[in-house]
Amino acid sequence: MTMIPNRAKILEKSLCDYYWAYSDILRDIGINESTYDQRIMAFMALKLLIDNDKLMFTFEYNNNFGLDHAIFAKYDLGETKKTFLNIIKNIEKLGQNLNYFTQESKYNPDTSKNILTYLNHFKTFELERYIQELPNNYLENVLDIYTYKANFRDYPKEQYKDLYEATISRMKKLSGDLTGQHFTQKSIVHLMCEVSKFEAEGYDKLAIYDPTCGTASMLMESAHYFYNKNKIENIEVYGQELHGQTWLLAKIFLEISSLDGKSQGIKNTIAYGNTLTNPAFANGINGDTSFDFIIANPPFGVDWKHNYDEIVQNMSSKKSDFFVVKDEKNKVVTPKKSDGQFLFMQHIINLMKSEKRRNKHAHAAIISSSTLISTGNATSSESKIRKEIFNTGFVSAVLEQPSAMFTNTDISSHIWFLDSDPSEKITIVKADTKEEELFSPHLQAKDKMKNSYSQKNIRRLATLINSKKEFKYKSKFIDSKDRYEINISNEIGFKDEVEDLNFDELTNELNMLMKEMCEEFQNSSLFGIK
Repeated sequence: MTMIPNRAKILEKSLCDYYWAYSDILRDIGINESTYDQRIMAFMALKLLIDNDKLMFTFEYNNNFGLDHAIFAKYDLGETKKTFLNIIKNIEKLGQNLNYFTQESKYNPDTSKNILTYLNHFKTFELERYIQELPNNYLENVLDIYTYKANFRDYPKEQYKDLYEATISRMKKLSGDLTGQHFTQKSIVHLMCEVSKFEAEGYDKLAIYDPTCGTASMLMESAHYFYNKNKIENIEVYGQELHGQTWLLAKIFLEISSLDGKSQGIKNTIAYGNTLTNPAFANGINGDTSFDFIIANPPFGVDWKHNYDEIVQNMSSKKSDFFVVKDEKNKVVTPKKSDGQFLFMQHIINLMKSEKRRNKHAHAAIISSSTLISTGNATSSESKIRKEIFNTGFVSAVLEQPSAMFTNTDISSHIWFLDSDPSEKITIVKADTKEEELFSPHLQAKDKMKNSYSQKNIRRLATLINSKKEFKYKSKFIDSKDRYEINISNEIGFKDEVEDLNFDELTNELNMLMKEMCEEFQNSSLFGIK
């Protein structure tokens, strides 16, 4: 009987093969290990587009790079490297079946509207340089690796958004650098969507925004969630990303992904740039249309001191892109320069206020480290900002998550749920209690990520957060006005109850313990144990 190999194992082996095979070549030619990921992802980006029929050429240099004779004749210079370089230089002319690879140049790293241009650009992937550094025979080896080992035609489309995390994780381990980005697992995104569902069944169109979108993983996962659970077919996603390579991968993943499993592409606009200094969507979509749902996991502890003057100037203007807090002397209050989490929160709060002015009911779910909700004393800048955020009434709930929810850190974290319809009460919920299991072991635990939410956990947490009644040890209502901090662990949670014992009962317990200890000592002496 012939055993059929597990498909997932075949895919995993294939991807491992190309990661390590290309790494060996880079090592041979003396490339620094810390930059392997840039080169591997550059070729991976090309192969993803090729295998999804978005480019006219392939990596098969023995077969004229897959180009028909008339097109190949333009680029054929004989040697593999020269031919391939010429193709890359003209790559913006070699696209096909592209749905969302054109967007206004104001959202792009340069003046070109064609996203294919940025497959070879100094702000994203410098493909020309990566090709030039390889001797011709090594280049042909790399092309062979991506032709025969990196097979994305059979790769499940729903897993495309996980490729970046897999690549980064492998390369960081290879270089010994385990710091960096903290990826948001799917169960957290599902929880954020479930709690913020806001009767989405009634929406004909849904606009979702992520101000720190990375490779658009959270945008894609939330779009899939609302498409599958609420049957919304017209979904558009918007995001902004600071790093050029990540921005380009976000555009690629959205182009080749699918909501219905058939058609390709999720309608999107992803802006390149710094959300804190130049927020592309500070006024919503084109300044006149609102976002229905904002989802975000801003970087924890991001340093913004180099942008301090620019951000404060923005906050001081009449049309600030932030929710501005001022002190008693009418001076702008800013968070500490070592942690910009508050700034992302203030950007989102400002959007929520503009949605309210448009009479639009908007929702948001934001992940933060535990410091955002309680750091600083009553007179600190953080407390002043937090107090004004609570006073808006937009914070509808805060969930304290269990530890070990992210791959690269076991830091304590919270999810803030915002609603543009103000409320005087905030629901606080604690997931890690002895009273009830509100999280589960992760089925594919790796690195520091040990915990997750099951579907049962998500439904239960959504009930606790959205309920109009309190649940002892798990949820509680608190006033939103004039709060300058919240310590959820101090407010709620299971507390061991100490029973009152009278003196006689306590004496009896001590006598029993002493008797047991004496018996154990006598038994050990009988067997010669000292």
